[in-house]
Amino acid sequence: MSDERLVRLAQELEWLGCEAGFYSKQTSELGVEAFLEKQREIVATAEKIERELKTAVRFNLTSLVGVEYPMEWALDSITDLLAALQSVKQCALQTADELPPNVRQFSRMVNNYVRASLPLSA
Repeated sequence: MSDERLVRLAQELEWLGCEAGFYSKQTSELGVEAFLEKQREIVATAEKIERELKTAVRFNLTSLVGVEYPMEWALDSITDLLAALQSVKQCALQTADELPPNVRQFSRMVNNYVRASLPLSA
């Protein structure tokens, strides 16, 4: 898993979620159509992130933890990220008002995970 790709996808998800939150308040036909498009994009981006996380665990576990962190920590972190991602997808489909804070929280979780998983320099 590329940390840069994961961060980029999380940022994309955050942007889409905030846009969807804006469009969810629109009552015009164009606003509703824009919201539905953002909703589809959120689900597609969330699925990309999910594949990245699951692929990393399945095929290259050592890249998750480096040398400094125990395996249990890495797996717990991935599990937390997957659960938060599921929450984002549910918000996109059910409670659009909660979407902007939810995607921001997920983006922070990804940034914290990436920072914590970087090897410490001497």
